[in-house]
Amino acid sequence: MPQPDRKPSLAGGIALLVLGLVILIPSGLCTGVFAFGPWIESIMHPSRYDPSMAMLIPALAIGGPFVYMGGALVFAGFTRIRKSRKGGRERDIGSFD
Repeated sequence: MPQPDRKPSLAGGIALLVLGLVILIPSGLCTGVFAFGPWIESIMHPSRYDPSMAMLIPALAIGGPFVYMGGALVFAGFTRIRKSRKGGRERDIGSFD
């Protein structure tokens, strides 16, 4: 017997959105500071450039998955909120209803 389609809950979408932002904001800021901070410092003060300060690859390798996971949760939260407000159906891109 097929189960009726249930409308996604608004509370679940808000929970996903908040959890995603809690993960995305700190991990994004931390990754950005460690990845691009030494690069900006070397542009502002070229005489103090040290190649060991290049942290782009390690910062992206360690922080990148958390930034991606937080972004995916934010996207899932927005999608779930939109579905709960539309009655559970996806709106076509070309439709004007």
